[in-house]
Amino acid sequence: MIHLWYGEDKNTINYELHRLIAYHAPTPLHHVYFDNNHQEVIDAVCQIDLFHEQRIFVIHDATFLLGSNAQDLLLTKKLGSLTQELYLLVVTKKSSFNQHTKELDVKKIHKFTLATKRALINNLLKAEGVSFVNSEIQTEFENIINNDPFMIESELNKLMLIAENKVITKTMVDQAISDSTELNIFKLTNHLLCGDKKRLLQLFDKLIMLKYQPIELMQVMASQLFNLKLFKLAMIERYTQSEIEQQLKINKFMQFANRDILKHTSVDKLNQVINELTLLDYNIKHGLINPYLGLKLMLSK
Repeated sequence: MIHLWYGEDKNTINYELHRLIAYHAPTPLHHVYFDNNHQEVIDAVCQIDLFHEQRIFVIHDATFLLGSNAQDLLLTKKLGSLTQELYLLVVTKKSSFNQHTKELDVKKIHKFTLATKRALINNLLKAEGVSFVNSEIQTEFENIINNDPFMIESELNKLMLIAENKVITKTMVDQAISDSTELNIFKLTNHLLCGDKKRLLQLFDKLIMLKYQPIELMQVMASQLFNLKLFKLAMIERYTQSEIEQQLKINKFMQFANRDILKHTSVDKLNQVINELTLLDYNIKHGLINPYLGLKLMLSK
């Protein structure tokens, strides 16, 4: 089945894909980013199709669907003839596409509104059996967080992690809501240390889908792992929470989130992962290995 998803909000389109596929699909995702290289798209999809590998293909920025020149039409027709599961994503206000899209499953992803924002928050809370202490605090959270569904999920996950007795208070909202750029990579690092390969690779695919570069992920992971090593050594030396916060600059939220994981993770394990990242970084920068494949292979081991 070939799916065509379009809308004005790129984040919302990607989030719908994330919800539908990244957490539920039994087969791996294969991402292709269209940049006017028609042959590259055909090669990427058809080469794997030739070997009958079971994958779900995602073609981002599929603006060729809007074109009517020979190359655009040929690529659309070729993709429409495939039997594999394929998602074509395009950010556009238009609702008309070229003639070869008539047989595709077309879905418009509507803009993210206040109503969908509240529905998303309520659904995430319900799934974990967590609630805000009252409606005023939930409204405050809704006003603080922007209309980015990925950020909403990340920030809410952070709050649900520290919620006492599954209740989120005003203090928790005030203390925990901040820049979430590193939160998903923080979760990636934790899945790696826990050996949760399924969630690890799902989250990795999600971050790649958001166009994070492998080198960027590695740099943040290395920084996080170094801080975790310092925290682990402080735990061994029985530092207090306040001492860790003051001397190592690791806030109490991060301490709480990592304490249980580090109880079952040795300093040797942390050193091993840091060394593997360092070696991978060297090989990538010297052109010895593909960044995406190299990092995914390391995470899969």
